[in-house]
Amino acid sequence: MARLRRSPPGAPRSRVARSQQPLPQTGPAVVTVALLRAADPSNADAYYAAIAETLNDYARRYEVDTALRLAHFLAQIGHESGFRAAEENGHYSAPRMREIFGCRGGRRHYDRLADDCRLGPDGQPARLRPKLWLEADSYAGNPERLLAYVYANRLGNGDEASGDGYRYRGRGLIQLTGKTNYAAFTQAHNARTPQDPRDFVAEPDLLMTELKYAIESAFYYWDARTVNALADLDDLEQVTRAVNGALNGLEDRGARLASIKKALGI
Repeated sequence: MARLRRSPPGAPRSRVARSQQPLPQTGPAVVTVALLRAADPSNADAYYAAIAETLNDYARRYEVDTALRLAHFLAQIGHESGFRAAEENGHYSAPRMREIFGCRGGRRHYDRLADDCRLGPDGQPARLRPKLWLEADSYAGNPERLLAYVYANRLGNGDEASGDGYRYRGRGLIQLTGKTNYAAFTQAHNARTPQDPRDFVAEPDLLMTELKYAIESAFYYWDARTVNALADLDDLEQVTRAVNGALNGLEDRGARLASIKKALGI
């Protein structure tokens, strides 16, 4: 887990503690190549020119339609994926898979020196998924088996034998994970785009093979977690928690946000 750091100069500070009132907005904003380069300079202008129209289309559909909302959205996507469709790899060494998935309470409870979880109240290592130790050879370096195990009976997935954990692994610009989320995305997409009916449960790989769906899934994720309201407050920490579940990478997200705001003149 990334160490929490103080936000860099120019990054917005949380204002929720002082006021719950949304900050003044600067009105509508549109995605441009220059704005995408401010969010993430690692891609070519030609790539950004190719995706800008799609980003603007879904920004309208999902009401990411003010300068503040767009600034926060682009900062988070820039950090999460660099605007490239990605899928969860799952190809880990034995120690790494145990660190990421093995312990109750998450990675902070993994002891690298011992290659085990820290002791629980009963004096025993607090292992959440003991098979990562007991059957390590079955899971290390085997994404299909590993993800089927660690995501079993969660997020609407079936048991390990069903393979749902691997089938509905993370995909997209913000990785959508779990059968329930793929089903909810299907419903949202079909409601907003009835002329293009899709079933992402039946065809989860569409989030990788069709870039427009990888992009839309990020907007769906944002909308499902009502992040627009947090962006309206210009609250970087709460936006990050909604997207990431914690504050991992907060410094980088803040730096990207400051760069985008400068490009937007806010």
